[in-house]
Amino acid sequence: MKKILIFLFIILILLILFLVQRKFFLPPMEKFKKVNFVTKDGVTIVANYYPRKEAKFAGILIHQRPATKESFNDLAKFLQKEGYALLAFDLRGHGESTESVFGKLDYNHFTPEEEQKSIIDLESASLFLQKEGFPKSKQFLIGASIGANLSFQFLSENPEIKGAVLLSPGLNYRGIVLEKSKREGLGEKIFVVAARDDPQAVEAGQALKNWYPNAIYLEYPQGGHGINLFKTQPDLREKILFWLREKLVD
Repeated sequence: MKKILIFLFIILILLILFLVQRKFFLPPMEKFKKVNFVTKDGVTIVANYYPRKEAKFAGILIHQRPATKESFNDLAKFLQKEGYALLAFDLRGHGESTESVFGKLDYNHFTPEEEQKSIIDLESASLFLQKEGFPKSKQFLIGASIGANLSFQFLSENPEIKGAVLLSPGLNYRGIVLEKSKREGLGEKIFVVAARDDPQAVEAGQALKNWYPNAIYLEYPQGGHGINLFKTQPDLREKILFWLREKLVD
């Protein structure tokens, strides 16, 4: 009996030490919650929301084609730790955003006209953040590839948005044409990133820099396309954070 009590006591001590170690020495898990909202044309958009209680600003993350919201997981967690709230959502027809009043959606079968309706998804994401306490004047955008073009369009239509990071934009991605959204006064709100082994993105980035001389244009010697830039250029997320801290002021 005595041996059993000693054994149980040792187990209890080990359990206490384990719990204390988890509480005080292991970093806390970054949390997000899955949310959904319906667009004005009846598409159910599924998103990962990374809240931050004391955040003054919130970002919308718009993925490239054919990726999903999960492609922004690492960046979202990094920026969440730095004090921002983030919303990464699946564009219509991608990932979990396939339900609509018209039936199942699949981006593989989209016409350019259907693709262009993705801007409505971004509008709905912005509205979600407004309901969470972040008006457009407290929002920023980070988009990759076609998500960069959508970000530029949304910024053009909503100039109260604080800023947009455009990763590998294109002059024309499936009918989402940069020049159609060109308007005065956006340059100081734009941070464009491209790599020279992605000539279409370089062409678009240089065009944006020509239109807006005060925009920030970062051109890497190499690095690939869109979200892949974070894998090949580990300093990129820090540069984005530095830019956000300069732009996101009350």
